[in-house]
Amino acid sequence: MTELLELGRRRGWLSYEELNNTLPDETVEPEYIDQLLSLFDRDGIELVDELEYRARLHRATKSASAAGVDLPKVFRAMSVAGGERSSEATTLRARILGGEGSAPPPPTPAIGQQVSQKLRELREADPEDEDLQREFQQVLADETQGKRIDDPIRMYLSQMGTIPLLTREEEVRLAKKIEVTRMIFRRRALESDYVVTQAVETIAAVETGALPFDRTMRISTAESNSKEKISLRIPANLRTVRALVAQNREDWDRHERSRRASDGRESEECRRRLAARRRRMAVLTEELCLRTGRIIPLMRKLRSIGKKMQDLETELRRAEKFPKRYDPDDVCVMREELDGLRRLVLEEPADLARRIKGLATVFWEYEQSKRDLSGGNLRLVVSIAKKYRNRGLPFLDIIQEGNTGLMRAVDKYEYRRGFKFSTYATWWIRQAITRAIADHARTIRIPVHMIETMSRLRNVQKELLQLTGREPTIDELAERTGMSTVDVRRVLRISRQPASLDRPVGETEDSYFGDFVEDGRQAAPPDTVAQEAMRHRIEAVLKTLSYREREIIKLRYGIGDGYTYTLEEVGRIFKVTRERVRQVEAKAIRKLQHPVRARKLQGFVDTRLYKEVKGEPTVAALPPEADAGPIAPASDGVDALDAAPPEVVDAIGVDPDDDPDGPVVADEDEDDRG
Repeated sequence: MTELLELGRRRGWLSYEELNNTLPDETVEPEYIDQLLSLFDRDGIELVDELEYRARLHRATKSASAAGVDLPKVFRAMSVAGGERSSEATTLRARILGGEGSAPPPPTPAIGQQVSQKLRELREADPEDEDLQREFQQVLADETQGKRIDDPIRMYLSQMGTIPLLTREEEVRLAKKIEVTRMIFRRRALESDYVVTQAVETIAAVETGALPFDRTMRISTAESNSKEKISLRIPANLRTVRALVAQNREDWDRHERSRRASDGRESEECRRRLAARRRRMAVLTEELCLRTGRIIPLMRKLRSIGKKMQDLETELRRAEKFPKRYDPDDVCVMREELDGLRRLVLEEPADLARRIKGLATVFWEYEQSKRDLSGGNLRLVVSIAKKYRNRGLPFLDIIQEGNTGLMRAVDKYEYRRGFKFSTYATWWIRQAITRAIADHARTIRIPVHMIETMSRLRNVQKELLQLTGREPTIDELAERTGMSTVDVRRVLRISRQPASLDRPVGETEDSYFGDFVEDGRQAAPPDTVAQEAMRHRIEAVLKTLSYREREIIKLRYGIGDGYTYTLEEVGRIFKVTRERVRQVEAKAIRKLQHPVRARKLQGFVDTRLYKEVKGEPTVAALPPEADAGPIAPASDGVDALDAAPPEVVDAIGVDPDDDPDGPVVADEDEDDRG
């Protein structure tokens, strides 16, 4: 550890891998990590992730080649894979990578650099560095894999084959790195006043019972964090943390006043007290073991606040540079909003940006370690998933469900217990696969306990079939299983597999099972055609009436919108009495019952019913010449019978010269429906 600190002082930075490989297993405790981070902050040592480590290695390799030094061999002596660390290698690396009197290293590329830039750096790296060359080949494979392979399973298996297996030492190293990076991430996140305030509110909700304890707090038997111990710490720690937050707000106000008064000494003293209290708040909150999954959303909120503060600062600088382009009121609002955000997080925008950058770096390292540990065990998932084929789920879905169990095992793995990760992860993978099959294998989900009953009944059914040579009866199954016959029938009915409507029919697979199933909710095609034809005939017949008669018939019988109006409602529309509406309706009905019009609709009415209502002689008595072809539409106020033959007019007894509206009479107490 002394050599590592000396190397960090000489270079000005260390990688998380170097810190992880230096820490022994028995010293990975939060207090020890807190002391190390305090030393790094005091000495100005920066912690960098693996990508930046490789970038600095690449630049150092070029410098060493010009000096004739075999830098790659020296780097392998303290590589990310661990191994012996000699003081000679440490001294040589420190001298090349920025020793005493050397120039500071150039700025490194961002983590989210483009793939082309990454390929260029990897291609120019040392060909003897196996890790870099393997990463180069992996990136090339990722870019071209989709062009060569179309089968998703083959593509997945081929990509999985490029990931090397992990040894026992590598599993322990990655598990320890996950633990270290998680501790660093949690500590740095909880040093933010905003994050710790939100965390205190979450823990207070657990104390009051608003949130479940087991799903909010992290309990670990390996770390002796029992539920009882955490519950005893919560009240005292919450009071202390709240008091520290209140003191920080007071010091922030003093810092603001001293900054306006240009008192640099007082401002620096306030910042020092703020930093000391934040470290103490982080330690006290860490003792309560809040789950990391509850802290990650707070980090994202803090990042959005930092982005908003940077945008406001940018706009304010533009307003100062171009004052005529901005409204003074808008500038005041932006300045007030920025002050409110500064008051919320108790940090300057630049300080918050540095904090967010550090959080993003260590969080990426934490997630990458989890990906490395899970990626090295993907073959284990495939080997277990093969045993669950033909259970109702596609093989690729079974693999992905097993991968979810693998990622859950990565979060729960405790390497200090001495078990191999594959032994521990097997049970999580099996649990995830079996639960997915129970939930998603059937079109209609069946509860897990019912699936167990179905499996037991199926086994008994097979046993009886082997003993008797025939299918067992319901009574035999009920007697053998100890269930009632009603329950046996119900389980057998549930166990039947539903048929998919999308199942192909025939060898050509150009038709599906659903194409041959009758849909009772839809009308038959002949009925639909008849309904459409009847609608057109009714419209044609109604056009032979006057406008008022046509509209009253439509309103009274719901033709068009399906809503039937009462006589009073129709009277309000036409501004007449309901008795007058009744008269107009009766007159229109008599016109529609005329054989010339009725014959147009006779085909849509049951013949026997038509004869009972209308009577056969009425229709049959019409002379053949009465059917004068299509009925001419009537204009408003003109009856279509004006153009009808005289014998038709005499048959219905209507005088075409009558007043179409007729006299208005008083209302009578009769049914509104007529």
